Amino acid sequence: MTDRTGVVCGGAALSAGVVTLFVAGISVVSTGAALVGVVLLAGGQLVQSRRLVDLASASLFLALLVAALQGATTTTVLAAGGTTVLAWTFAHAAIDLYADLGTAPSTPVELTHVAGTTGLVGGAVVVTTLLFRLDVPQLSPLALASIVLGAIALTAALRR
Repeated sequence: MTDRTGVVCGGAALSAGVVTLFVAGISVVSTGAALVGVVLLAGGQLVQSRRLVDLASASLFLALLVAALQGATTTTVLAAGGTTVLAWTFAHAAIDLYADLGTAPSTPVELTHVAGTTGLVGGAVVVTTLLFRLDVPQLSPLALASIVLGAIALTAALRR
């Protein structure tokens, strides 16, 4: 167990950011944007800044957009979008838990949150990927990235 609340969610956020870096990093520009996002995500966790986490997530999303514009596959765009959403959600959860609970034990709650949210977002990515493999009209990666942006905006609106 850990003495600091939010460590599990914070670690999951950084892990999701690194996955976005590896998935969306198909060029120098997308890799650079994702790397900046991961560094900002770590900084946001260290200083407990929601705005820095939002900026980090925007940078990760920029990496996703650049990858989409440079011809990334639908699966790549969906996976990067899902991990970007997870990074943002987990980072905010870590900050919120620490603000609410301080150093109270929270590992079981955090593990449940990480597992449930990852399952939900991962399931949505898998189902959407499978739907795109069926006989569905072709959608450009940029249009798909716009759909992911809409999902992120909806998630952000629901959190407020």
